[in-house]
Amino acid sequence: MCDETKSGLELDQILDELRKPFHPSQVTWKPGAVKDNRALALAYADLRAYMNRLDEVCGTNWSVAYEPWGEDRIICRLTIMGVTRSSTGETTNESERSEIGGTVAEAQAFKRASAMFGLGRYLYNLPTGWADYDPASKRFTEKAKAKLMGILVQQYRRATDTKVELAELFAGDGDQEIAQPEKEERAELTPEMVALFEEFNALGHELYGEQWQQVCRRNVRRISGGLSQESSDLTKDQVQKLIAGMLKVKGARKPIEEAVAIPA
Repeated sequence: MCDETKSGLELDQILDELRKPFHPSQVTWKPGAVKDNRALALAYADLRAYMNRLDEVCGTNWSVAYEPWGEDRIICRLTIMGVTRSSTGETTNESERSEIGGTVAEAQAFKRASAMFGLGRYLYNLPTGWADYDPASKRFTEKAKAKLMGILVQQYRRATDTKVELAELFAGDGDQEIAQPEKEERAELTPEMVALFEEFNALGHELYGEQWQQVCRRNVRRISGGLSQESSDLTKDQVQKLIAGMLKVKGARKPIEEAVAIPA
C-alpha cells in the first residue's frame, strides 16, 4: 500500500471519529427566538468540547489560524493531517461587538470550520422545536430540559448502536440471550432516567470540575466491569449506585470545606 493511500485511509478513519456525536453531558440547549413562555431550542456545545475531541482523535496533528475579515468578521483555517478547511465567524449584535466580540467570532468560525470536517455537524441536524421557557430566569423549564436531554441521549445511542450490535454478532448463543435483555432495558429513556443522568452529571461537575469527563469514564468502566466507558450505557441501578457514591464524597468534603472557611 503506497503512503498516499495509507494517508487517505488514516484521514478517513479520523473523519469517522470526528463525526461521532458529543456525549450528551457536553451539549446544552440555548434559546433562539422567544415568544411569551416558549422558545426555539438550539443545540449548543462548548468550544472546549470541539478542542478536546480534536486532541483525542488527532493528537497534535491539528492546528488553527485566524485572519481578520472586514470589521466584524474572522476567517478560521483549521488544518488536520495537512488538510485545511475554512469558514467565517461574525458578531451579530451590539453586545457581541463589545470586548468579547472577537472571542465570539473566533468561536463561531472555529465551530463552522470544524463542521467542514464533520465535527459537530450533527448538531445542525438535530430536531428543533419550541419548548417551554421561563422568561424571568431566561431558561428552559425543568420539564422542557428533560425532554431536550432525551433527544440528545436517544440520538447518541442511535449513533453508537453499531458497536453494540457488532459485539453481539460475535457473541456466542448463550451470551446473545444475556446481552439482548440489557440492550432492551437501556433502550427506553424514561423521565426518571433523564432526571438521574442530570443529577449524575451535575454532581460530577460540582465535585470534579474540568476533570469530570475523565473521572466519569473511569467510574463507568469500573461499575460496568469494563464493558463500557459511556454513562449512557448504564442501567438505572448502576447510575443510582454512582450517584450514591458521589453523595458520600460530597458529604465527606463538606466538613473540611467548612473548617477551612472558619477564620482563625
